[in-house]
Amino acid sequence: MKLANLSRLKLSDEEITKMQGDMTSILAYVDKLKSVSGGESGPVMSVNKNVFRDDAISHEPGIYTEKLIKAAPKTEKGFVKVKKILGGSQ
Repeated sequence: MKLANLSRLKLSDEEITKMQGDMTSILAYVDKLKSVSGGESGPVMSVNKNVFRDDAISHEPGIYTEKLIKAAPKTEKGFVKVKKILGGSQ
């Protein structure tokens, strides 16, 4: 079965026969779903909207930067220093 080869699955002859039947059933069901009419309502669509606040800049950029840098446990050259987690040996 080509699908099994592409998936790198090792299937017995019995499993291949069962999978062929399952795939036939699945594809028949998908065809049945394609033929179902959506009625007058049309396609169902979801609209994501932030209902809590407008998407806007809430304060002047950088207004809290100095306070945050001072509150950080470690800083270096005006930046917060954090533990390196990518690359290198640990």
